Amino acid sequence: MVLMYALLLALFVTPVQDREVVRQSEAHFARGIELQQKGDLTGARDAYEAALRLIPRRVDALTNLGVVYAKLGQFDPAIKNYKAALALEPQESQIRLNLGLAYYQMDRYDLAYPEFAQVVKAQPTNLQAKFLLGTCYFSVGKLSEAIAELEPVYATHSEDLSVAYILANAYLHHDQLDKGQMLVDKVFKNLQSAESHLLMGTLYSARRELQLAAEELQKAISLNPKLPTAHSQLGIVFLMSGNREMATKAFQDELTLNANDFIANTRLGWMYREDGRLDEGEKLLKRALELRPNDPGPMFQLAQLINAQGKPAEAVELLEGVVKILPKYSPAHVLLARLYFKLKRNDDARREQAIIEKLRIEEQQKQPTAESQKLSDPKDRAIKDPLLKPHP
Repeated sequence: MVLMYALLLALFVTPVQDREVVRQSEAHFARGIELQQKGDLTGARDAYEAALRLIPRRVDALTNLGVVYAKLGQFDPAIKNYKAALALEPQESQIRLNLGLAYYQMDRYDLAYPEFAQVVKAQPTNLQAKFLLGTCYFSVGKLSEAIAELEPVYATHSEDLSVAYILANAYLHHDQLDKGQMLVDKVFKNLQSAESHLLMGTLYSARRELQLAAEELQKAISLNPKLPTAHSQLGIVFLMSGNREMATKAFQDELTLNANDFIANTRLGWMYREDGRLDEGEKLLKRALELRPNDPGPMFQLAQLINAQGKPAEAVELLEGVVKILPKYSPAHVLLARLYFKLKRNDDARREQAIIEKLRIEEQQKQPTAESQKLSDPKDRAIKDPLLKPHP
């Protein structure tokens, strides 16, 4: 989108010279718009940059230059220009939406959703921003928030398959299987598309109907080998079926398509750690934590791996983060106590032992069918780590 702004300049001691600078900058800017509308993106880029060399604080030129860079697939300079424009016009929602879209197109949903959230706060009826925000929330595992944003969008755009697709996935990953199945049956069950088979496979996986899940996911991949998360979901089904070799291949295939897939980074990192491939596992788990900095799953796995590398102090720092997020997760307290003793932090170790004993007593007092607070186990959980990108 080409944004137009009124350019306000104060004229100082040489008004004729200043007017000439303004005239030249305006000419370059107008040329940039003309070339951009004709599809000459590199020419438009050069024209906007020429306008900015004369007047660096032009919000319109900064914004349009960001748009051009984004269309060229050069997202880092696009983001730089959007941020520069926002520094001058922080309340301009269209620029902030563009910034969020640049992060989104880089699969950096963790960076995109704060921008979309500000747009929605300023423009509560902006359904595009709400859809993008809901999608990003879903992609970073904020499932309740995703559903809250997507439901009102679906209520007014029930015919939009992209909205239905993400909302159905959000329901399924949030264990709202009844709502998820109703939406799948209503919109996708009779569609022979890769997305519909992925949804059906996800639903069967949540129900532990593993053979049916594998069949649906393989159909999805046969129709679209590059469908985001399809290989990851198939990898999880293989893990639950005990087929570790096929699970490894599925996660590797996903990462070949998308290095930012949270599920594949976490699961394959966990598997590499168990196989003793510590350097490879560390790289993947650190990437998973970069994508979701406060997720205790990869945090705990990385702590175990780093401890195995002989770095207990670094492992302790990660474990302290885990128990802060999940204070009743006993395995983290157990490992933390052992490492505190190893590091001669005996008072901290005894404190952890007291917590472990308290949790043990609480667990004994629970009903036999109740489960303690726990992390998602890669062998046990089917679809708790969503990272689907919509296909508008």
